[in-house]
Amino acid sequence: MGGRDRAAGALRSRRLGAGGGRPAPRARRAAVAEAVTADGPRSDDAEPKSAPITTLGSWEGDGVTVAQIAAALSELRRHEQRAAVRTSVLTLVAVVRDPEIVDVTIDTVRELGARHPSRTLVLVVADTDDDPGIDAIVSVHSLRDQGPTVCFEDVVLRVRGPARWHLDSLIEPFTLPDLPVAVWLPNRLPSPGDPLLRTADRLVVDTRAIGDQPDSLAQVARLLRRLPVTDLSWVRIAPWRSLLAGLFEGHASRPFLDHVTRVEVAGHYGPRHLLAGWLMATLELTRAHVHIEEAEHVSIHISAEHEGRVGRFAVARPAAERVIHSSVEIDDGPTIDQTWRLRARWPSRSLADALTRMGDDPVYRRALRGALELVS
Repeated sequence: MGGRDRAAGALRSRRLGAGGGRPAPRARRAAVAEAVTADGPRSDDAEPKSAPITTLGSWEGDGVTVAQIAAALSELRRHEQRAAVRTSVLTLVAVVRDPEIVDVTIDTVRELGARHPSRTLVLVVADTDDDPGIDAIVSVHSLRDQGPTVCFEDVVLRVRGPARWHLDSLIEPFTLPDLPVAVWLPNRLPSPGDPLLRTADRLVVDTRAIGDQPDSLAQVARLLRRLPVTDLSWVRIAPWRSLLAGLFEGHASRPFLDHVTRVEVAGHYGPRHLLAGWLMATLELTRAHVHIEEAEHVSIHISAEHEGRVGRFAVARPAAERVIHSSVEIDDGPTIDQTWRLRARWPSRSLADALTRMGDDPVYRRALRGALELVS
């Protein structure tokens, strides 16, 4: 079987849909289909309710040492008997260097704790050597849903002075033994020699938030050679990939996969390159087949010719609407138009999805290689 046949077979078997082995949704003719999340269609578009969080205790200190902070955390856990059950599966470290995103980052990781219990360390790094020191807030929380009461902790450190160059020394005392450490950088990439990388089992980045920075995609590729990397942009565009794969499931559409003549992908820097790179790698297209452009929302348009007929396949989100339109138009063949509601997204959803996929993602690796071709 040739390379293009393998690519078509892979798409039909949904290995290149949402990822993680989940099937792509089947094409339907309904005017409005189910809500779509990163995990595919869902039957309700409301934010799932989480159990209420109870703060069992907290401690604050300015100009404190790491030893004092660690002792305070241990004391909080020891004096709160309800905190005895821990279900953390990792230590999450968020590193924030931009003052304007500090509050939203802290809110996101605390919201995450209700759905993905972990020990969370937020490092707020000041870009100054003035007034060196560490200020800390330590909190222990509990929640009870349908099982036993479980607990999770968060530690917020505001770091000034020389310690900001040695963040790894601040992380290690707070990691949970024998559990992985995920380091999340909301809108930046680490330098190759950043000591943070020595502490991380996985790095979480966001190529959209990083934006059109020089060599940013190449930097992600270099980081991937060192440790596993999860890109939140890749997680968020899973619905588009899943729905696009579903458009080619019908017997009338499948033959067009091997005869693609043009691909157009629009969106922000990062997501549009990854989607275009994914299609290049999947369908073994050349750069000449693929065209990308800046847009507020993601859209994908594919044209193909087979046995003298033209097929047009599209997945797009219109401006100012929380829906995704998908369509198929085949000369002398079927025409399908669908509208999928985008499910409400709370801020921590992408991060929660990312932290449940701690293994290697070969599909992302191929998409990134294709994206690098587009920016080279």
